[in-house]
Amino acid sequence: MIKVAASIMCGNPLKIGEELKRLENAKVDMLHCDVMDGTFVHNLGMGLYVIEAIKDKTKIPLDVHLAIVKPERYLKDLAKIGVDIAAFHVEAAGSLVNVVKEIKTLGMKACAVLNPETPVSSIKDILDELYMVNVLTVHPGFSGQRIIPETINKIRELKHILLERNLKTLIEVDGSINIKTLPMVIPAGADVLVAGTSSMFQGEHADYKAKADELRSAAYNILKETQKN
Repeated sequence: MIKVAASIMCGNPLKIGEELKRLENAKVDMLHCDVMDGTFVHNLGMGLYVIEAIKDKTKIPLDVHLAIVKPERYLKDLAKIGVDIAAFHVEAAGSLVNVVKEIKTLGMKACAVLNPETPVSSIKDILDELYMVNVLTVHPGFSGQRIIPETINKIRELKHILLERNLKTLIEVDGSINIKTLPMVIPAGADVLVAGTSSMFQGEHADYKAKADELRSAAYNILKETQKN
């Protein structure tokens, strides 16, 4: 089942409440929240207070992407807020096994994030314990980038391993995901589409429900054609 995760950081920061209502009406499957510290990536993103405020105003599951050094420092805080999915970069965490174990012990779902240059082999020892893997198709930190073609092979490789090991781990794709790039990521094995400025958040008058429906419909059509072949 194709899922849409709306990247709330791409919305209007002065009208978060209104944005959440529009996204609930759009029936997006998740809210993708980027936490950035200015060190691991060269930008600043959402803090814990913002995520807590969002959680207080919506029932949409929160997918929190920790693009920070030592993400394990904030896992208890995320669990206390009620975050559903905690995503960490393999380069930024200490013991991957321990991080995943702590996330699950705290009642959240674990997601490993792979930078464009990070190989799939880096998560082979924890893949069985992951709910989702986020394959970044652009470099993290800024929106509006073009998709990196080499990341498509990574999605394909990961999907092959999951099928081979009979795992139901979801593959999330994040970065320049839109109607034009779906023919690249869907046949490769993408399950969760992070929708940002290139597909959903296109001004105050954008119809989020229409955008989400368009993404899902296009993805399913591509999937059907892929399965035929």
